Amino acid sequence: MMDGESPNVTFQLNIPASFRFLNVVSSSITAVLEQVNGLSERDNLTYNIILAVHEVCANIVEHAYGGEDGRIQINVALNETENRLIVDLLDTGRSFDLSEMAQPDLDMAPIRGYGLFLVHELMDKVTYKPGDKKNHWRLTKKL
Repeated sequence: MMDGESPNVTFQLNIPASFRFLNVVSSSITAVLEQVNGLSERDNLTYNIILAVHEVCANIVEHAYGGEDGRIQINVALNETENRLIVDLLDTGRSFDLSEMAQPDLDMAPIRGYGLFLVHELMDKVTYKPGDKKNHWRLTKKL
């Protein structure tokens, strides 16, 4: 895990950047959260975390790789001491400037444009660091 953190449970997935493989991510996160004792609203929390991770993966597939072959490295860390889940997503696709993303107009009903807004609403902390060789998303959720 990064930044000197000592999570109790970690695992890593390295999947093709394709919508077809997002179910592997869902199953893995669900399995980890099933191990947490005393988790309130487990189903709702699991759904929200998976939705946020899927949104980031979808953006990586669609925008970072744009239909080209690529891979997404996903590191999941359950820190039971601090009672939080951290999901790191890394890709080698095109990066973008997160600060240039416009906030969606919630009074309008566009078909697209809510993904990153939703990710920020569902998770406690979201960071994105573009890089020359690797882009890094970090999603953190207090359990």
